[in-house]
Amino acid sequence: MEKRLSRKIDTYVKEFKDAIRDRTVEMNLKTENIDNLLQYIYDFPKLSLEDTDFKKRKRIKNFVPVYDRCCAKRATSEQCTRRKKVGFEYCGTHIKGTPHGIVECDEIEQVATEKIEVWAQDICGIIYYIDNNFNVYQTEEVVINKVNPKIIAKYVKVGDTYSIPAFNI
Repeated sequence: MEKRLSRKIDTYVKEFKDAIRDRTVEMNLKTENIDNLLQYIYDFPKLSLEDTDFKKRKRIKNFVPVYDRCCAKRATSEQCTRRKKVGFEYCGTHIKGTPHGIVECDEIEQVATEKIEVWAQDICGIIYYIDNNFNVYQTEEVVINKVNPKIIAKYVKVGDTYSIPAFNI
């Protein structure tokens, strides 16, 4: 199929270039600039298609932990797999209604979340978010208030100075 499609594109582009040339001849535009323009058009590289252009991309599914899943039942009597809305027990669809019922609270594993205090600390001129357990957190995830932000390194405190050996600072 790729060869057939490439051939079709090549003939279309060649016909287009020929039509431009014929149109300039019809208009009696014979100057050096027009010749240079036509040469540029004919020398323009062909469109090349690769195998990846024809392959469908794989969909990456996000895994939602059981404790963060919507509490509504689907038509198959299974628990909905979407993430809960913040402050609600249901996803955006099931906030409006639960036609197939809800999953009992004892069916869902409840995981206790622990809040850890983090603060912004200037380490060698760069602001990092750190905690009392010597963890350095991904700044973007802390700023957007993500649950369980990624720990990117450990810091060391000597006196009043902080350093991050993993980053050589």
